[in-house]
Amino acid sequence: MRYVLFACMLISCSILTAQKKNTFPKIDPANITIARDSLGTPHIFAKTDAEVAYGLAWANAEDAFEETQTLMYTSKGFMGRVQSIEGAKADFFVHAIGARKLVNEHYDKDLTPEYKKYLNGFVQGLNAYAAAHPDDVKNRRAFPVTEQDVLTAYVAMMSFLTGVQNCIGDVVGGKYDSIGVDFDFKKPPYGSNAYAINGNKSADGKTYLCINPHMEMEGGLSFYECQLQSEEGLNMIGNMFQGSASNAMGTNKHLGWSFTWNTFDQVDVFKLQMDPAHKLQYLFDGKSQKLEKRPVWLKVNWHGIVIPVRKMTYTSVYGTTLKSDKSDNFYAIRFPANMSIKVGQQLYQMSKSNNMKEFLDAFRNNHALVLFNLIYADEKENIAYISQGTLPDRKHQEYNWAGLLPGNTSKTLWTDLVPFDSMPHVFNPPCGFVFNSNNDCYDATCAGHNDNPHRLPDYMNMRPGNNNRSLTLKEFFRVHDRISFDEFRKVKFESHIAVNSPLILSLKPLWQLDKSKYADITNYIALMQDWDKNTDTNSIGLTAFACFINQIWNKRGYDDAQFVSGFPLNEMETVQAIRDAQQYMLSNFGAIEVKWGSVHRLRRGAKSYAYSSFADMLSPSYPKPHTFNGKLEFNPDFGDTYTMFVRYGKDGAEFVESLQPLGNSLNPLSPHYTDQMEMFLAQKMKHQTFDKDYWLHHSESLYRPSIK
Repeated sequence: MRYVLFACMLISCSILTAQKKNTFPKIDPANITIARDSLGTPHIFAKTDAEVAYGLAWANAEDAFEETQTLMYTSKGFMGRVQSIEGAKADFFVHAIGARKLVNEHYDKDLTPEYKKYLNGFVQGLNAYAAAHPDDVKNRRAFPVTEQDVLTAYVAMMSFLTGVQNCIGDVVGGKYDSIGVDFDFKKPPYGSNAYAINGNKSADGKTYLCINPHMEMEGGLSFYECQLQSEEGLNMIGNMFQGSASNAMGTNKHLGWSFTWNTFDQVDVFKLQMDPAHKLQYLFDGKSQKLEKRPVWLKVNWHGIVIPVRKMTYTSVYGTTLKSDKSDNFYAIRFPANMSIKVGQQLYQMSKSNNMKEFLDAFRNNHALVLFNLIYADEKENIAYISQGTLPDRKHQEYNWAGLLPGNTSKTLWTDLVPFDSMPHVFNPPCGFVFNSNNDCYDATCAGHNDNPHRLPDYMNMRPGNNNRSLTLKEFFRVHDRISFDEFRKVKFESHIAVNSPLILSLKPLWQLDKSKYADITNYIALMQDWDKNTDTNSIGLTAFACFINQIWNKRGYDDAQFVSGFPLNEMETVQAIRDAQQYMLSNFGAIEVKWGSVHRLRRGAKSYAYSSFADMLSPSYPKPHTFNGKLEFNPDFGDTYTMFVRYGKDGAEFVESLQPLGNSLNPLSPHYTDQMEMFLAQKMKHQTFDKDYWLHHSESLYRPSIK
């Protein structure tokens, strides 16, 4: 009995020690001020960073609680309860990549006390909002959430952005059972523009920055805008994904940055050599190794009944390991995105940086952002480009790292990442500009001052070349010796497709087509050949062109890579695509002479507007067909989702303005659900400032969380 009591005392002491170790002060929401401007952007003020994080969680939940919940349900493995079979796939993904296990193992040792305190403030705010709005909570078992839930969501999101989910699906579905299968990641048309100039190029000797990501127009990967300001050094204006705990892009008083999507080969798939003499064991360097079983019970809501479904995953020396449903083969998937929990911490430290050294140290010390080109600018006239990310340092180049790899040798087991300072980069080029529009990572400034393209392996730069957007920017920088701030902003809204872009050059068979040879499509050919390459709402040629291009893209399964690489096309294929496009237009629109703005619509809720632009523009739309009230129209699922311009002087960011396409709230009942649509179409920016007093006296509403 004494031993039992002694054991209980030890357990109690350990629990109390753990509780004390993880105890954070309870935040008083009366110390937090949320100032909503006339467009619903929250400017959040408090004494401490943690209090600001509390206010952020509360404000974002007011505007996008459904999306925030989805993120937490994914983290907790509750998606099957909410979205049935499709949701269960997300639960399986999070379990298979070991996201929760990673967080639990690294939470105590990998994060700074400062960031843990900040993260706890965010968690307190989110839990407080859920408690105050129980009717809006879809699954009450998901609350309260913890810091580990937020970190697990970060790991899952970073893994998703690298395309690991496609590999998992291909392994389980048996794709890799065929010999010679290469990794083929069809990425969505996420793009982005970012560019900066300093006093060597600007008309007034100041430094300018353009932030312009292109992501989803709706949902969890759309952007939320906010200002976060504390008395502990946090003072940031910018955007973030819905439900995130830190700004992803934007500016503080001293410096700012933007990201664009880059394309690394970050994911490797290995076929294990199973040991025929021992069940669930594999051979590695000639020795038998045991697979670690990692079962998961998926909870699937089937017409109101939650059904448990058991699935098995494994862990090998490579990490995530799965069995094909089509054979007895086992495959391992190795990728850096599930090797770090520091993504949120890195963004937080970037936001608090006062100079370039502190900013770059946030990258070096964390090295957790799995991808993205970086464009940077600051008050000291520094500008920079870095094609950064977590790229595996693969030592043995005799292997085809783009293909299926042997999983029986330590030669294919990479353990290190390419150091941050070894990534392609340009710092302060003498010509005074840097840019990226998802183009070649070795083409970021004027000729002769880019990084050496032969310094790193080819998988560092999987899409070399230029697209329409990068060619437009390069021409802009070439023809302007000095650029005014107005000119710097104006080029962002350029509405023509460059005649030397890979898209237009690939269509040589179209431009040279003899329309007299094809009587049935003569008029359709003429519409496209006479088109001036302008993408405004009155264009008739663009509508015909868009329907023609859709035929090619859909038939060939193209993504945005072809805007850089171009594509082969002959006369026969061109004619067939035109005939298909003509039939498509006649069936859906009753004519082939249709103004672009009548079918290309910016739509949210009950509002619908004629919308210009097209794919691969500096202000792009990636239109997809949708039907409303029985009529077909094109709407951008992806596109121009956020714009910010910043001008830096000697005293820091002296001018900041921003623009969103729809509204800052995803709540259809909010007045800020659609209130930026007309501004967006008119390219009208909104003023931003770091001045707290300004917002306290010029806001639509001032309130405390839960006290409104």
